[in-house]
Amino acid sequence: MKKTFKSRSALLLAGVVAASLVAGCSGAKDNNTNASSQPPASGSSPAASASGSQESLEPITLDLYSDRAWYSDWTGPGAKRISEKTGVSLNVKKPVQDDGDGKDISLMIASNSLPDLMVVDRGNKMLDQLVEGDYLYAIDELIDQYAPNLRTILDEQYGPELLTNFTEADGHTYKLISGYQTEKYLEQAQKNAGLAPVWLPQLVVRKDYYDEIGRPDTSSPEKFMAALEQMAEKHPDKIPYLGDKSQHSDDLGWFSPQFGVAPYYVDGDQVKSTIHDPKWKEMIKYGFQLAGKGLLTKESFVNTNEVTGQKVAAGDSIVWAYNSTAVNSAPPKDNPDTQFEVLTPFADYMYPTIPRGWMALVIPKSNKNPERTIKLLEYAASKEGQADFSFGVEGTGAGDFKDLAGGAHFYYDASVPNDYFPQGKPTLTTGFNDALNNDWGGTWKQAGLGEPIMLVTNWAVSNTVFWNPADEAKVAYDQMMAPKMKFFPEFDFKIDSASDFGIIEAKIKTLRADYMPKLVFAQSENEFETLFADMLKKAEGLSVDKLEAEYTRQYAMLKAK
Repeated sequence: MKKTFKSRSALLLAGVVAASLVAGCSGAKDNNTNASSQPPASGSSPAASASGSQESLEPITLDLYSDRAWYSDWTGPGAKRISEKTGVSLNVKKPVQDDGDGKDISLMIASNSLPDLMVVDRGNKMLDQLVEGDYLYAIDELIDQYAPNLRTILDEQYGPELLTNFTEADGHTYKLISGYQTEKYLEQAQKNAGLAPVWLPQLVVRKDYYDEIGRPDTSSPEKFMAALEQMAEKHPDKIPYLGDKSQHSDDLGWFSPQFGVAPYYVDGDQVKSTIHDPKWKEMIKYGFQLAGKGLLTKESFVNTNEVTGQKVAAGDSIVWAYNSTAVNSAPPKDNPDTQFEVLTPFADYMYPTIPRGWMALVIPKSNKNPERTIKLLEYAASKEGQADFSFGVEGTGAGDFKDLAGGAHFYYDASVPNDYFPQGKPTLTTGFNDALNNDWGGTWKQAGLGEPIMLVTNWAVSNTVFWNPADEAKVAYDQMMAPKMKFFPEFDFKIDSASDFGIIEAKIKTLRADYMPKLVFAQSENEFETLFADMLKKAEGLSVDKLEAEYTRQYAMLKAK
């Protein structure tokens, strides 16, 4: 869903457009013939109701651009219900493949054809140019003029960070971010057993082999190695530990959280690359020790994910680098009476997250009706709007589902309290849940709900249908893993891949990838130390110190913010 499309012609075109933008930068405001630096005066458009829905409004169609290929046309039953309620329809334009490079936006700027609003990936490379070129309305100003209740909704239901953490140099907010882990989100996720995602990296073992050695403690690197060695001795025909190349190519990544390795190494007031982190070296040396005992083989560095999955399914491995969903996998073919289970994580396990948000909504000054647009967002952000966009048609119980278009898609379960909905936790009806399990993406599109039509999403609300504090297994998993998650907003560095810093960063990544198998499969500890020192020396030659100085500069700014 988040893959980006690049081509040689796209890059060349982006370069041409960028050059024209630089040449005409001083006239950026003049390029928007109908724009002004302030929102237009309030006209005759009717006001929104207190709940956020808009009353007796003349129909209006707004042009929306998304850089995500999965974004839906405004044609489904969900979109129809929302348009009937608000009077707003959307004419959607999107690329055939995701366009995170912003090629489409570059063309729209060059042709003076920006739409009424955009919902694009937060990392789209053209967002900053839209802000710097004065092509966007300040969302905080539109809120204050036309929809003051939206500020209250964002502050109280989402978290004030959406309007404070994303301010630009002029003090205004131009991007409304969805999917940002605010303090409110973290509080709700932890309360409802939703903080720890099921996809966190884990070491997964065959239960039959683990039972065979008496199920020893594996909560430290030494104890895990000893247990793995015991199982390998009993089953010499099996691969002791098996991952794939995407997990191990440049940083032995599946072991990074087990050793508590952070995205960057903070040394006093300096921020450095992880290659200078003693924990990172300890992790790589652990891989070297595993390999020295024959427990980590070269298969984990060359196999694709698909090949690894086939070998695990056939029963060829003892421990598998995967996640907690493995417990629902079919048993290995050589023993249909066993299953997979997650081993206890190492005591130092820490999964780092740099909260950046997911999608960004912006309102270009080409917008034909900013008042109706911001009031649409007021409705979309409200509890009523979140239910309409994310949950669909309300029913009275689990068995109310009739069909995908008409629902019922959800009901409020009064037996499970919810902070956002006093009537109970929004819960999917059984039939709709079954349809999602059979075809996740197709079902959302047919029902016309969820991510494919999102404008602004409060994940603490939209996830409530999947968060269930009454699910004992999920609660136990969350209690084990949630304390091991750590969030690092101070590491939200902006490094343009085309800049000098971005080039250094890419070269360091390539250097690590080159040295990783050499280090892990070194013939002796002396050779390991010599190789590691050589890697650091080459990193110095690549000007890693300049990159680290930039990390440190941005870190200080983010910490202050």
